[in-house]
Amino acid sequence: MITRLAVLMLLFSFGAIAQKNAPKIVFLKGYMVNEKGDTLKGEVKFNPKKEQDCYNKVFFKDATGVQKNYKPKKIKAYGFEDQHFVAMEFENELKYYRVLASGDIFFYKIMYEMISMNQPVIGSVYYISHKNDKNLKEVKEGKFKKQMADWMKDNPEFLNNYDEDKEFNAESAAEVIKQYNGWKASH
Repeated sequence: MITRLAVLMLLFSFGAIAQKNAPKIVFLKGYMVNEKGDTLKGEVKFNPKKEQDCYNKVFFKDATGVQKNYKPKKIKAYGFEDQHFVAMEFENELKYYRVLASGDIFFYKIMYEMISMNQPVIGSVYYISHKNDKNLKEVKEGKFKKQMADWMKDNPEFLNNYDEDKEFNAESAAEVIKQYNGWKASH
C-alpha cells in the first residue's frame, strides 16, 4: 500500500521535473516604435509557451527599467532578436503582425486563439502585400506558388526554390520572398 507521504513525494518530483523542463519567460533585447515614430531601445518579455501573446500585446522594459504592457493602439511596431512586429488591422481590431519578409513583397504572419470544442486552439494566417499597395492578401496555403507567380512575374524562377510538400511551408515561402526582394532591390 502506497502511503500518503510516498504519493506526495512522487507528485512533488514530477512537478519539479515539469518545471525544470518548462520554457522560461525571458527578457530579450529589443525595441519599440511609439505613436510619434520614435524608436526606444530596451527589453521585450517573451514567453515561449504563449507565442500568440506577441500578436496582441508587448511587455516592454525601457532603458530606465520602467515596465509596461502595450497594445497595438499605443505603439506602431516592436521587435526582439530577429523578430519584428507591426501594428495593423485584423478583423476590425488592431493586432501585431510578424514581418517574415519585407521589400517589394511583404510577408506577414498573425496568430490567434479561438475556442473549438471547448478547448483553446491556436491558429495562424499568412498575408502578403506589395510595397505600393498596403492592402493585405491572405496567402492561399495550398496554392502559394500559383498565387505568387503573378506577384513575381518579372522573375518567376525564385518560385522553383519553394519547398512544397503537401502542406504550406512558411519558412520556405519567406526565404523565396526574401530572395526575390533581394533581386528586385538590385534591379
